[in-house]
Formats: sequence, structure tokens, C-alpha cells
Amino acid sequence: MGQSISSWLTTNRQLVIDLRRWLHQHPELGFEELETSKYLKKILSDKGYNIIENDSMKTGFYCDYIGDEKGSTLALRTDMDALAIDEKSNKEYKSVNKGIMHACGHDVHMSIVAALAIYFMENKVDIPGKVRFLFQPAEEKAPGGALSMIEGGAIEGVSHIFGSHVFPKMDADKVAIKYGPIAATVELIEITLKGMGGHTSRPNESVDLIWAQSQLVQMLEQTLNHSIDQQEPVVLAFGKIEGGSVHNVLPDSVKLYGTLRYLNPDLQDTLHRKISDSIDNVSSLSKAEIDWKSDYACPGVVNNKELVDIIYKSAQESIGEQNTKILDISSMGGEDFAYYLQKIPGAYFRIGSYDGNSRDIHTSDFDVSEECMFTALKVYASIVENYFKS
Repeated sequence: MGQSISSWLTTNRQLVIDLRRWLHQHPELGFEELETSKYLKKILSDKGYNIIENDSMKTGFYCDYIGDEKGSTLALRTDMDALAIDEKSNKEYKSVNKGIMHACGHDVHMSIVAALAIYFMENKVDIPGKVRFLFQPAEEKAPGGALSMIEGGAIEGVSHIFGSHVFPKMDADKVAIKYGPIAATVELIEITLKGMGGHTSRPNESVDLIWAQSQLVQMLEQTLNHSIDQQEPVVLAFGKIEGGSVHNVLPDSVKLYGTLRYLNPDLQDTLHRKISDSIDNVSSLSKAEIDWKSDYACPGVVNNKELVDIIYKSAQESIGEQNTKILDISSMGGEDFAYYLQKIPGAYFRIGSYDGNSRDIHTSDFDVSEECMFTALKVYASIVENYFKS
């Protein structure tokens, strides 16, 4: 075996930074990651990896580091897509693709997994099995590119899977783990209100859908807040309203678009019933015809306990107990890593990335402290070692 991960990182620090900055500068949207994919595939094939790709995986691909052909296969997954946000930055590695930026840290995720793959190959790391480096498109695009990777056979023969995400609420020398649920079930909700329109001077002679939808939003908020156990995190919020065209005409159609998020998957039937009851009440009150539907977006991410134990032990050994945190609360964000967990056991953790400015993802000024990559690489190398020991 060659260098340890720490000494390799000392020698290859700039390589990792350059990798990340190129990716940050050239962001692409979900299923459009052509240049991203091409760039990574060239780097990895130049190091001796055999790239596996097919039409089902679209822009995604994977490559295997083979220590022992007969041993079990561990997958490490990264996402590749960026967001439709215009970057506000003066940094030299600012996005060159107008209106698109890596505002969620996927450039960092790719750099970590690709750098680890390079480290393994350059040092002929001795493991009694295989590590699959899995590069997935379209995490941000519901229902998510994980389904494409699964359809393309990316986790066939894989025993377990790990994933991670930058966490700007924590410093870049730390990681955080969570037992049980770490990300929410997310449903896309669409509500349509219909009724006879009319003049705004005579709302009593028409069906005032604007008033009806405002009552409905309030009733849904009250119903979910007061009739669900407070120990069960639930969020219903609307991001888009369509309806009406001028000041003085009541519209005959209004649409609401939002998301319903919850950690306990057993709550689905109860939540759907509460939404239907609220809609019936407002419909009766306003005389509006109201229909709703849920386009299921993504199941929740529930971590496997034994694998979280491995992350915990690995982080303590590689970056110290003081830098290994246990999260009290789960994210209400969605994450299509959940689809892999429906097929195989896995675990997902957070990588501190606070840069002194950004405390949240999906913002136009988002960036990371690049130290987070070196923290994560040490933890991941330790995870692989401990996984095959156990």
C-alpha cells in the first residue's frame, strides 16, 4: 500500500482544489451534465478506471476500484447537477454558464468522490472487495436521477451505499451523523380551484377564488399544526400561485403549487385525509370546486444503524471525536439518495462547509470552505477501511 490519505492529500492538495474549481466554473442542469461527465470520465479513465455508462443512466456513470473480485461491493455516490440560479460572486472560479451555478455543493461532492477514486488507484489500496464510485445526474430534478442510475444497473451487485452532503451550518473541519431519518419524504402538491368568475364590484354574485384559496392556505396550516402530534415534523408550504389577469375581474380558475414534507412515512394517509377534509370545508364555505393531487416526489432517507456506526467510528478515528457531531434534528429537504435505500442498506452524513458567509444552500452567493473536501476525504477513506474490516 502507498501513502496514507493524509500524506497523499498534502502532496495533492492543489489537484483537489483545481478539480473542484473547474466543476464549479462549469455547472450544468439535471440530465444536461455533458461537459461535467466528460471531464470526470477523462480524469478517471486516465488513472486506469473502466467507465461504465449506458443510455438508462443518461449523463451518469460509475467506475469500480477492484481490490478483490470475489469480495463485496461498496458504493459511494455523488450527485452532479447544478441549479438555475445566477451566481453573485467575484471569485475567479465563478460560473461561466449564465443563470446556472453550483449552489448546492455538488461540485464539492464530485471532487471528493473523484479524488478518493484517484487516491485508491494511485496507491493500490488493499481492500478485500470493490468500491464503486457512482456519479449520478439530476438530484435536483424530481423525481431524481437516482432512478436512472438504478435502471441502468448502477447498484447491481452492490451490498451497501454511502452518500453525503455539504452542511454550511457547521465548520469545515467537522462532519455530522444522524441515526434514523436524515431527510424528509417530499410530495409535490397541486390544488386547483374553479368557479364562476365575475366583476370585483360584485363578489357576492360570483365565486371569489382568490378569497377561497387564502382561506384554504390558512386552514391547511391550522389543521396540520393542530391535529398532528408535535413530535412529528410536518411542513406544507406553497411556492407558486396562478390565477387572474387584471385588477377588476374575479378569475374562474386558481392553482396552488407546493410541497408536503414529513419524516414519518406512516403519516401519509393521515396527512392526505387532513388535506381532503380542509378542502371540503373551504369548498362548502366558498362554493368553489376544489381538486387536489400529489405527484409523489421522493421517499425519505432513513439511515441504516450499523452503517452510521461505521461513519461515527471512522470520523472519530480520522478527524477526532471533537469534530464528529450527532445531529438532533433531520432535514425537511428531500434527497433522491432515498431510492437507493429502497434497494440496499445505506447511510448519509453531513460535511461541515461554512465559508464565513453562506449559512444555507440554494442561494446566489453560496460557496464553501474548501477545507471541507479534505475533511471528507479523510473520513471516507476511513469509512472504506472500517467497512471492509467489519
